[in-house]
Amino acid sequence: MARRRTLGWIALGMLAAVVGACSSDGKDTTGTPVDPPPAPDLLAHCTFEDAPERAAKGPNAPTEILAGYGEAVLPIPIGAPLGGYASRTLGLGSAKPVDDRARRFGKSLVPTVGVHDAPRAQAIALEAGGERMVLVRVDAPLLNENTLYELESKVAPDGSMRGRIIMTASHSHAAWAGFQPTVVLMPGVDRPKKALAERAVEGLAAAVKGALDSLAPARIGVAVDTAFDPMDEVNRDRRGENNEVLGPDGNDAGKHKDPTLWALRIDKADGTPLAALVDVPLHGTIGGEDNPLVSTDAPGAVARALTAELGYPVLHVQGAAGDVSPAGHEGREACADSLRCLDIPRLEALGARAAELIAPFIGGIQTGDKAALEIVTRSFYVGRDAVVKRPDGTELRYAPVDPDLEEPDGVLLDDQGRVLSPIDEFNTAYGAGLCGEDSGSIAPIPNTLGIKAYGSCLELEKGRNIVFGLFDMVDVPVPLCDTVRTTAAAVRITGTPTGDWLMMTMPGEAVAPFASYLRGRSPAGAERTLLVGYADDHVGYLLTGEDWLAGGYEPSINIWGPLEGEVIIDGILESAKLAWTPEIEDPEKGSSRYAGWKYPDEAPITPVVTSDHGTVAPASATLFWPDTASKDVTLLAPTVPRAVGAERFAWFGGDPAVDMPVVTIQRETSPGTFEPLVDAKGRPWTSHDGAVIVTYTPDPVASEAPEHHVYTATWQPVPPDLFTASKPELPFSLPLGKYRFQVNGKAAAASGEATYELFSEVFEVVAAPLAATSTATRGATTIDIQATLGAAPGLRALRVGPSDANVPLLGPWSVAVTLQNGQTKIATVTPDAEGKAQVTLPANEVLEAASVEVRDPAGNGGALVVQ
Repeated sequence: MARRRTLGWIALGMLAAVVGACSSDGKDTTGTPVDPPPAPDLLAHCTFEDAPERAAKGPNAPTEILAGYGEAVLPIPIGAPLGGYASRTLGLGSAKPVDDRARRFGKSLVPTVGVHDAPRAQAIALEAGGERMVLVRVDAPLLNENTLYELESKVAPDGSMRGRIIMTASHSHAAWAGFQPTVVLMPGVDRPKKALAERAVEGLAAAVKGALDSLAPARIGVAVDTAFDPMDEVNRDRRGENNEVLGPDGNDAGKHKDPTLWALRIDKADGTPLAALVDVPLHGTIGGEDNPLVSTDAPGAVARALTAELGYPVLHVQGAAGDVSPAGHEGREACADSLRCLDIPRLEALGARAAELIAPFIGGIQTGDKAALEIVTRSFYVGRDAVVKRPDGTELRYAPVDPDLEEPDGVLLDDQGRVLSPIDEFNTAYGAGLCGEDSGSIAPIPNTLGIKAYGSCLELEKGRNIVFGLFDMVDVPVPLCDTVRTTAAAVRITGTPTGDWLMMTMPGEAVAPFASYLRGRSPAGAERTLLVGYADDHVGYLLTGEDWLAGGYEPSINIWGPLEGEVIIDGILESAKLAWTPEIEDPEKGSSRYAGWKYPDEAPITPVVTSDHGTVAPASATLFWPDTASKDVTLLAPTVPRAVGAERFAWFGGDPAVDMPVVTIQRETSPGTFEPLVDAKGRPWTSHDGAVIVTYTPDPVASEAPEHHVYTATWQPVPPDLFTASKPELPFSLPLGKYRFQVNGKAAAASGEATYELFSEVFEVVAAPLAATSTATRGATTIDIQATLGAAPGLRALRVGPSDANVPLLGPWSVAVTLQNGQTKIATVTPDAEGKAQVTLPANEVLEAASVEVRDPAGNGGALVVQ
């Protein structure tokens, strides 16, 4: 679709109007024909700006490559909301706050209470062929184009990075929200707060600047696997409504998930890896709607496992994840309640399996030291006046808005199952959400009840106050200005050892048929096209027309009906066609941006001054623990069993407005000398990496300005190394001995911002004992043993499958059978997956057996009386 100057292509809704002396047939009261009134400019309340003009350049050729990497933890405070589930909105869903703490950093969504692992921004900068670009991946449920524009200005106030940054979200449903500059998506991310947005952009900019500042000679390579994970061990299809829906090009991708995996590896000039991107579709939904802990969820688990396996940063970016769920096996079955049920063991096991499948693929990429690139970023119109032009010559459009339409025809598809145009069911000039069902709506598009996918639509002009009122925003002008634009980028990468590639971004949650259709229309060809989802903007789910009309949940998020997805495809392809040519065009020629966004909440975040930060706190019934609902917990128990135990510590810290404490576990390496606990590669893991769970409770709980800020750390004594099926003994093999917590944080003190550090008292990690349910019983010629370690906190993976209950003692076992005469018989046996095994002895020795001692290779276990 052509892109012209702003005011020439924003007319929305040719509304029929009756004014003055006009009658409905266009004649005055004397019967004389009169001119129709002008159509109202429905976007008169919006401000758009044209892109600056930049001179085009001639073709570029492969040159030396420069690359850099940067990362930063997002400085968002505990208490800010998580995004991704509308049910977290108080008054809208089944939201379950942990307590009645004030929503200091959010408006209407449940506040967070702690951190599993810290959301980050990670950036890769590339320069080749005289052109520069940055891709920044951030742990967030979604991102909006207004954040992109703010980031460009923050990184380069002179405008030199405008259009040169691609920003993509991980889509973790347990990542920070509240900063996204959107009104229509507030039920999923809360009312946008400027103070949070400034912090998010600060973190993004730090990562981008780190990447740019570290640019150095490098090598790059690209590889694609179009048949990844056929057994659904990492991800799986979740949308059944499109199983029988064909794409506009006849593709049947809706029957399955998108099986495409691609990766880009960046090596230093000497050939040692610097970083890698891996793109595999994977919704971040292992953390459920009641989970109050911040987590990078499944995408973060995959990236963390790959990083640990390969020894350099691996950034997971999303593909067509709109209809793809994470696979894997449940790791929790004994949760105290839904608030304490983040399935971290499943996350670790899923990451481990993904690393087994993907690490060799990344490691096998061939890199080269010459390449050229070009990036084209454009903002384009999305709305009901756009016309979709399919390659077969078909044009799809909406019928003009008709306020007098008594009943739409209800015929959605032609005899071939294709969208029938013009579409009269989407009879609204203002957009509609919550579509997908035929069950009815509190603010329907007129006369659509019972029509598939339209019957549940909430017409935005009539229903906005019902939904937006939950966030204290009423009478917001519609159409919403930021819904009639979106942004997409395309990057040409040429001269790599595996040929030329075209990367295209998708501003939302693409499903498999959409991705297949987009690849098929790529100017580079489907086999040379790399897709990045959740990038630069978020309009909701990206569906083809037929897929939208199939109904279900996915059509409920977008605003401009069944044609919106294909309007976006046309916009993406316009960028792609420019990027794929050898010439370096003005990347934004003819496009414009919505420039009128204003945050509704201007209140700053004011830290509360403290004086007790950095001191030990006592146990309290108000504290939230991630693994138990019991209020009677022991802080700093003198001894804690490894693998299945939990050690706890509490302290007074700073206001979370400034404090994101980092907790490290230290081990005594010689008398009185403590060093950070490190993994097999010598790296210390902290609470930011998921090694320790940190929670926060204000005191008083409901105060807007708490007098005290109490933090807790919960550690399951497991090595920091992530679980891997190839080393099942690893979680049970933490060295025994003395340990302590180290805490580093910040606080607002009377003299200004201050840092603090404290150490807990020393405690001892001991071997895990057998659970009371373990047994040893006599058979005719065997002693039958069941040896388990019992319940565990569920904060780390101990195996594939349940890791918080009936944890078996891992084999092989060393078994010592003591007879009544004092003799000892030694045997080595291998138990089954449930911790059952037999020791075979002569019948007389079985009768004389008094006790058995069962130990795993690390020394966990204990003695049992033979029954």
